[in-house]
Amino acid sequence: MLISKALDLRERAFISLVGAGGKSTLFNRLAEELALKNKRMILTTTTKMFTWQLEPFVKKGKLIEGQDEKIIQKCIKKYFSIESEIGGVVVVGEKKEDRVKEKLSGPPPEWLNEWWREGLADFFLIEADGAAGRPIKAPASHEPVIPLSTTDLIGVVGIEAIGLPLQEENVFRSEIFSQITGLELGEKIGIEALAFLICHPQGLFKETPPSCRRHLFINKVEDSKNLKIAEELTFEILKICHRRISDIIIGAAGQNEVVVELIKEEKTL
Repeated sequence: MLISKALDLRERAFISLVGAGGKSTLFNRLAEELALKNKRMILTTTTKMFTWQLEPFVKKGKLIEGQDEKIIQKCIKKYFSIESEIGGVVVVGEKKEDRVKEKLSGPPPEWLNEWWREGLADFFLIEADGAAGRPIKAPASHEPVIPLSTTDLIGVVGIEAIGLPLQEENVFRSEIFSQITGLELGEKIGIEALAFLICHPQGLFKETPPSCRRHLFINKVEDSKNLKIAEELTFEILKICHRRISDIIIGAAGQNEVVVELIKEEKTL
């Protein structure tokens, strides 16, 4: 099943991604699927992304850089008017050097909220969190940066974190993870601790806008062993989560068949 189908997106959607464990891979996969719908789409970040991640979409569409909101907005409108019959993809951000590698820094969330209200595009796809390549992260006080216009928030966790020791090389902001879950540094991450992070108000879905749908994506489930662990994690989440999750998607963003299993909202109440 396609990830865009599993999310059951509306004709217009403002999608933000948070968490860790393959978030950027899922971002690109979802962008590829949405691009086939031939609608207007804006791709960007409220943090920073490596430019190579967005290069395929820049080649298919257009990169718009700048620091003046009105000029950027005008350029987006002009591009979409030219591509009106076939949709179009716009990547918004400024290229910056960051520890030798080039990254793209996105516009302020307020600009994105305004562009959504004005109907500038049909789909907004935003990477709203950074995780330094770890399978799990716990958000700091300033994270994540989720625009208020978000209609669909996807929280991503990597199943490979289960069984790893709680240390910084495995968990981004491991000390915060310890504070949230009560797990001591150095102890192995179990299903209960990960479920607690997902469900905690200061955990995976921290700062979720009140009206948006929450989607949990359990990533890197590529064999029967990990599928069993993911199903056990799902069961634990359903036991303890008091915050509504629209659906739990089990799958692997890097595989041809992204979605392995889908648990919809009516089964998560």
